Amino acid sequence: MDTQAYQKAKGLLEAQDYKAAERAFKMALDAIDEHDKHYNSVLSYYGLSQVLNGNENGLLLCRDAAGNEVANGDVFLNLACAEWYSDNRKRAVDAIRHGIKIDAGNQALKRACARLDCRQKCCFSFLPRSHKLNRFFGRLRRRPSPVITVHNLLY
Repeated sequence: MDTQAYQKAKGLLEAQDYKAAERAFKMALDAIDEHDKHYNSVLSYYGLSQVLNGNENGLLLCRDAAGNEVANGDVFLNLACAEWYSDNRKRAVDAIRHGIKIDAGNQALKRACARLDCRQKCCFSFLPRSHKLNRFFGRLRRRPSPVITVHNLLY
């Protein structure tokens, strides 16, 4: 794997130059084969950069990479960011939780989990969470939270 191109692409993603990051991740992806240990990571970053550029097919690439990953938590963080950007909050939280199960020491996953998974106790604990009273009073109690972006989740 061309680590220099991969690091350059990650730097472009952090600098929020998503089009250049997509091109750089595509070059890094073309330089490795499917059996490389970094393949899922590069594929997930490439998919995330596609999603950030408005291409919904990138979400499928992220899901595919996460489905094949068994050790790297960053793949699940990328999937969560792609899901979040596509307005799939539940899937984003699920991806982060699954990533923490696989890579418990990943600090970026823990930080993202703390930002996204912020449910409070039910107002009426004897009623189910989905009950109309719990939903109504929960909306009244909700605090305005800071806007969560993909960049905030990643870095």
